[in-house]
Amino acid sequence: MDKNLIINAHVHFENISLIRETKEFFQGLAIEKLNIVSPARPDRVNSNPQAICFKAMYPGDIYISGGLDYSGIEGKSDREIEKLFKDQVHRLKEIGFDGIKLLETKPNYARIMPFPIDSPLYNSFFSTIEELDLPIFWHVADPEEFWDKERIPPVAKERGWDYTDGSYPSKEELYQRVDNVLKRFPGLKIVFAHFYFLSADLKRAENLLDRFPNINLDITPGSEMYYNFSKDPEKTREFFIKYQDRIVFGDDTSVSRNGIMKELITNRIKFMRDFLETDEEFSIGPTDKNFLARPDRVKGIKLPQSVLEKIYRLNFLRIAGENPLPLNISLAKEECRRIGEVLEKRYNYPEDENFGLQAVDFLREMFE
Repeated sequence: MDKNLIINAHVHFENISLIRETKEFFQGLAIEKLNIVSPARPDRVNSNPQAICFKAMYPGDIYISGGLDYSGIEGKSDREIEKLFKDQVHRLKEIGFDGIKLLETKPNYARIMPFPIDSPLYNSFFSTIEELDLPIFWHVADPEEFWDKERIPPVAKERGWDYTDGSYPSKEELYQRVDNVLKRFPGLKIVFAHFYFLSADLKRAENLLDRFPNINLDITPGSEMYYNFSKDPEKTREFFIKYQDRIVFGDDTSVSRNGIMKELITNRIKFMRDFLETDEEFSIGPTDKNFLARPDRVKGIKLPQSVLEKIYRLNFLRIAGENPLPLNISLAKEECRRIGEVLEKRYNYPEDENFGLQAVDFLREMFE
């Protein structure tokens, strides 16, 4: 057995027809288990149905972290909305979701959300997550240069991540909102995606981890992260060893209707492993736009094998559980059907694109 078998804690998945191919592809990269993260989406509810189907096919290897559904909040009172979010958390756990995914604090999402993440409307949502001991996989902010007209990469502009016009919440404002939540609910078990965008400020990252012992950071690449790490490889290596129990591997793969970008994913994971396992200097190359095609070179930090095992597997298992929760197929079908009806009636999804109803058919074929 490969001593460095990996659990990928940060995978987006939206194409039911590619479940088997995706699983086999990752197995070829020594990635044995996946955590499918499904954030709330203003235009399509979430991708919870696709995550459910993936877990149904590989129940022992797939963890799923579900997003909220905001489609039913119109016309409801604050008390009704708070209860709705609380009930959704219970429902996700009953279906067999292993965690919660939040993208509500990514700047382009935060600007269009009906209320900020530290609103009292989320109080029962967070208290229920805390009570049920579910992990949150949480994206907060973005690289600081996305707010800077002089430094923002052109590819970030193309992707709608240009926050320089003053209409988006600032990075510090987003951090303050999250800090308000953490103070109210200190027992929350969290994995902050993309190192909480603190790769340029390891001292601040250290203070965060020391203040909140249930917080963890994933090393899913952002455009800036590994280049910041490489400015002082020794200091970075010291941080990784000191906080070896708080760092989680993830790569932010996205499998959509366009397929699996196999070369890009393979290149990205090799880059990450080279950084963690060697002390060589190398470049990401031009194939991965998650790094926004930067020409900079990166120097590896060559971590001890015992630390690698924690980052690759053991930390995730401690946070999310030794095994994925079992699916309640009956409830899963109900939820997929409900989302399918929302997609049809509210968003006018045609039948051949309605992944909620497609998920119902997939589950029926598997279990009937």
